[in-house]
Amino acid sequence: MRQSLENSLKRLKTNYLDLYLLHWRGTVPLVETVTGLVELQKEGKIRHWGVSNFDTEDLKELYANPNGDQAFANEDLYNLANRGIEFDLLPWQRQHGLPLIAYAPIDQGDSRGQKLTQNPVIQEIAKAHQVTPMQILLAWTIQTDDIMAIPQTSNVAHMKQNIEAGNIKLSNQEMQQIDAQFSAPTSKQSLRMI
Repeated sequence: MRQSLENSLKRLKTNYLDLYLLHWRGTVPLVETVTGLVELQKEGKIRHWGVSNFDTEDLKELYANPNGDQAFANEDLYNLANRGIEFDLLPWQRQHGLPLIAYAPIDQGDSRGQKLTQNPVIQEIAKAHQVTPMQILLAWTIQTDDIMAIPQTSNVAHMKQNIEAGNIKLSNQEMQQIDAQFSAPTSKQSLRMI
């Protein structure tokens, strides 16, 4: 982990990172990983640390370790097509004040994401707000203060649209219309990853 961080710092030409994420559990026990992350934090190489691709049981195990509750965020797949975390993971994180970083917030942007953007309800809501369907998908993902998103972009215009999506406020009626199209889970689902 230390070597990986040092390499990242060199590539980024910086002395520290604001947030450093453990992306996969791996074979190293969590207690060792957390100890290493806290050390890097004390050394000033990272300001905060978090985890990625952790489900509810993973977070419970993390929080059972010394300093495990100092995780700054959990990054998981979350979008209208992948709402499984709403059943138990997202409520657990909210109960513990652990923000979510949603990756692939409009699905994968290719044919799967296009299916979402071509949904008539999404298109109608986008038209009403005078924005793109992708902006509506992103706005839906970040409607609450405890969810951030990492939308992909390859150009400045798209980046600006992503930023503007943060200003879109979907009404309760619009949220209900979206829920009718893309229903929330009614049981525990396996954590999806891409």
